[in-house]
Amino acid sequence: MRYVAVPSSLRTILVLVIASGLAGAAAGQQQEPPRPVRNGVVQEGTELLVFRHQKLLKGGHEAYFRLSRDGVWPWFEKIGSRIVGQWKVIHPDGSAGDPDFDHGYRLARYASYDHWKATRQGHLLLGGDGPDYHRSQDALRARGHYTAGSRGGHFLEGRTAAPSVYYMPALDEAYEVAAGAAAEGPHPVRNDVNWPAPEIVALERLKIDKGSADRIIAEGVAHLWPYLEKVGARIVGQWKAVYPDESGFPESPEFDEVFFMVRYAGYEHWKAAQPARISSMGGNGPDYVAYRRAMSALEKVTRDRSVTFLEGHMYQSPPKYLPGLGEEYRRVR
Repeated sequence: MRYVAVPSSLRTILVLVIASGLAGAAAGQQQEPPRPVRNGVVQEGTELLVFRHQKLLKGGHEAYFRLSRDGVWPWFEKIGSRIVGQWKVIHPDGSAGDPDFDHGYRLARYASYDHWKATRQGHLLLGGDGPDYHRSQDALRARGHYTAGSRGGHFLEGRTAAPSVYYMPALDEAYEVAAGAAAEGPHPVRNDVNWPAPEIVALERLKIDKGSADRIIAEGVAHLWPYLEKVGARIVGQWKAVYPDESGFPESPEFDEVFFMVRYAGYEHWKAAQPARISSMGGNGPDYVAYRRAMSALEKVTRDRSVTFLEGHMYQSPPKYLPGLGEEYRRVR
């Protein structure tokens, strides 16, 4: 017989999943009637995202992610939600972190507020109770062994980025090497090769003047996003907070809250992409002028800004094959 060494973290996951699975099997012996489903057509609505915080036991983030990826998420994606990613808070700027716990965030998309509610209330009607459902429930229970609480979830509406292409025509200009560039005037650039580094996500949270969020997001999509993408950043999305009854956060009468997530090739890339330095990577053509104009509009309405750095996993909702069980039913009502 051949034995294979299993890392301790993975052994913990396996034990928890097996234990949960045995509990689920015992519950199944009660002979609950099966819950197959059929579904109606797609319902239109305003997309809603939920950005949820997790307080995790130290070192538990990767196990939490794997249980989510392999157990929890496939069933929830079957009923129409989409996972954007799962990340852990990091401190590349040298600031102090929580000495006792790790902190994580998950971003998930729903077709509407009604869709989100349906995934929480009566969700078996959406996806049935096959082995995929029981695996999801087992993994949820096992995942709970790594959690120590949560600050809740922010409900967001706005723009989630998809891979985009941008055509910003080159200007018909000629240049020569100069001993010193003038303070004013053109500043074309050439670029060095990529500097590989572990990817990070910068989460900007802004409080801006009440009623300005929709305009600021539209200007960001039109003028901030293209220039940031040009210098190698990749946009996750830009959204405003909304406040359904289930939100644990009160709405301010004085300001809107905006969340802006951008991927960078490491902390040095993020520093180089700050407004005071970014033109050294992207030049100061009309695209930069449009970027600066949008930044100026944002700065005028911003009351408070914070940045949290994250590292983890862009999930990208890979395809899943969940075979039907080949059972037969008849309708009774």
